[in-house]
Amino acid sequence: MTKSVSLMKHILYFYKLSRPLNVVITIASVLIAAIITGKFTFTSLLIYATITAAFIAAGANIINDIFDVEIDKINKPSRILAAGKISIRTAWIYFGIAYTTGFVFAALGDFIMLVIAIVIALLLVLYSVYLKRTIIWGNLVVSIAAATAFLYGAQAVSSWMDGIIPAVFALFFHFGREVVKDLQDIEGDLAHNAITFAGRYGKQKSIALINTTFAILIALTLIPYFIGVYNRYYLWIVLLGVDLVLAAICMALWRHNDRSSLGRISHLLKLDMLVGLFSIYVGVRDAGFFN
Repeated sequence: MTKSVSLMKHILYFYKLSRPLNVVITIASVLIAAIITGKFTFTSLLIYATITAAFIAAGANIINDIFDVEIDKINKPSRILAAGKISIRTAWIYFGIAYTTGFVFAALGDFIMLVIAIVIALLLVLYSVYLKRTIIWGNLVVSIAAATAFLYGAQAVSSWMDGIIPAVFALFFHFGREVVKDLQDIEGDLAHNAITFAGRYGKQKSIALINTTFAILIALTLIPYFIGVYNRYYLWIVLLGVDLVLAAICMALWRHNDRSSLGRISHLLKLDMLVGLFSIYVGVRDAGFFN
């Protein structure tokens, strides 16, 4: 009985450390990228790609918490490692399980999938070990990794090039959110000599960078409709569900930029990613989708 309870706790801690919402967004990105190619079939290759992306994302989140444990004791003390609920050694085991599982399923897929998985996985490790504590580079690596999920899904059913449009959106969306998170974590980062853009240049310039990033993203989201790639349903959903939210966040940041407010904004942005994914899904469906 004790072993069973212990195993359930390990499963629960693994689940929480993996940041399940992030993993869900990664899975959705891969599947939607496959759907929008117009060549979607639920093949074993796509299943392998989805599982690979999910476990690589989980592993990346776990190793991030491992290297941020001291910072999280200041910024996010309720997190499992920061609260001391499991040991660093146990977290490393979770990380090993996640990455090993991801690589196994990538190898079951094809050579290109395996190469992409290894490159992105190593970049995310480099991010946690070093790049997160640098100006801009860490933000770029995370954003590129998130964007690659769309290329990965498209590659699983046709060609990675079919995932370029949502990948570009993801790149800018995640970059802006990463800077928001840096602002939120500035106190703990500076206490441990992690000099991010926010730590070096302060709130005003960071907010200006976020606003510029999201302004470019808003402009980019209109292009697929006007060039006839996505339909009018996409336009309405992306305008009201994504662009309006981004614009409101850009304005709110100038007045509400304490840690608590930034945490809520970061979470709102994470949820808004799902709206963005839905708009793309609807955008490539038949015009009679809602008829």
